[in-house]
Amino acid sequence: MAALAVIGLFLPATYHVERTVTIQASPDRIYPYISAFRRWPEWIAWTTNKYPDMAVKFGETDTGVGAGYSWTGKSSGNGAIRFTALEPGKSIGYHLDFEQGKYLSEGVITLVAEGGATKATWTNGGNLGNNPFSRWFGLLMDSMMGPDFEAGLQNLKVRVEAAK
Repeated sequence: MAALAVIGLFLPATYHVERTVTIQASPDRIYPYISAFRRWPEWIAWTTNKYPDMAVKFGETDTGVGAGYSWTGKSSGNGAIRFTALEPGKSIGYHLDFEQGKYLSEGVITLVAEGGATKATWTNGGNLGNNPFSRWFGLLMDSMMGPDFEAGLQNLKVRVEAAK
């Protein structure tokens, strides 16, 4: 255990997860799906389909800086997300608080026009602090979150492209 702790002190103190998809639509057609939290269950991977016991509570508003929602559930854990930045047709930024501040991260979804399509990129990263065991956990973040980002972006692609 001591050796794992010592090695953990030398592991990266931050993590970064990033996934990208190309959607055959303009950024302006995609933006409404990412800029309103009530639309997120239409495409994200973290829904009651995956976590049947998850209870979601939306804030008074679902868009704009400060808007957010929270969730609780034995299988999903507890968390909250809120918008920190919105640039119409271009990007959204968010702050994610998981397990009452135990895991904090910042994320961004960007939309970049490429011809008649849009490259949508979803990133999330956080600081793991000085806890050597959290740093070991950080090595798994890409493999834990990445597949859900991929699924969410693919769901977004299918939904937007079908709405033509």
